[in-house]
Amino acid sequence: MPALGRWRYLKFALATAFACWVTAEAGAAAVVRPTVGLLKAHGTILVWVRDLEQSGLTRATFDARTQTLTLARGNVRLAMRIGSQTAYLNALPVRVPAPARIIGGRGMVPARFALDALGLHDVVVAGEPPRRARAEERDTAAQGQAVIQGRALYAGRPQPGVVLRLVRADDFTFLPGLRARTDKNGRYRFSEVPDGAYRVYAYVGDNPGYFNRATATIQVAGRPVEAQDINLGRMLEAVDPPSGATLSGARDMVFTWSPCPQATRYHLSVVDPATNEEVFSAEVATPYAAVDLSRMSAGCDYEWRVTATDASGAFLGGSPGSGVEPWRFGLAVE
Repeated sequence: MPALGRWRYLKFALATAFACWVTAEAGAAAVVRPTVGLLKAHGTILVWVRDLEQSGLTRATFDARTQTLTLARGNVRLAMRIGSQTAYLNALPVRVPAPARIIGGRGMVPARFALDALGLHDVVVAGEPPRRARAEERDTAAQGQAVIQGRALYAGRPQPGVVLRLVRADDFTFLPGLRARTDKNGRYRFSEVPDGAYRVYAYVGDNPGYFNRATATIQVAGRPVEAQDINLGRMLEAVDPPSGATLSGARDMVFTWSPCPQATRYHLSVVDPATNEEVFSAEVATPYAAVDLSRMSAGCDYEWRVTATDASGAFLGGSPGSGVEPWRFGLAVE
């Protein structure tokens, strides 16, 4: 091997040898220590996905067909396509500070972005500004004078008890201390907001059972702002067949899912994930529908999806969206 090639190989070997690890010290937050030699891209610290998974912080999968890394924690799914500046936090597209990468057959993701998206705000990334600097940021933020207020609705009705976060518009970073909850009239209010560009974010990690939702970008310049309404959507659950089931011995079957409050119509579709082609669909008024399995091939896997709407056609909920584990079933070979 030429000397230059050996040196490059040695640099990579040293980098992988110092892969990130997570430790918890008494009275201290967990610390993520990124890989030596591959620390930053576009000013953002990157970490190995496998090491986050082995540390117990997340579960990770990789779809080679779509080149997508998915991190999961509880009911939160973060999907990042290799090389893309857009990720999906459950059904919501968000901008990433640096794209996910595959290096030496292993995935790397922007550390702070991924941890915050999964709700791991207390995990410290080595190399970040110290916590004292972050506290100073909070003190500075508290000096703002603007107010952002608005409503969260479900099926056109005010929804109490919804937790809202204020996030930076460009990367969905939570602003420390700026968290609100809707009152009985579905209204919320953020006070002392500094000038800048923000979005109000209903986050599934704070509101289990709902899809992520966010307003359009809000420009704050020292004056009160009334944000657009946030229209919530509920996540439904597969009942029969349960996700991951293998079906056999039947030409048709009644598929059942959890009902969606206020819904008057459901659209059921079965999709071939290899081509994203719809092979069956039905429109029903009930949370169940008969599916003709004879249109599908034995030995193949399929996804089934449900969308719930009201009488006006407005979205109220459905099966998991982009970035969340889909409902799947397979047909056994007889």
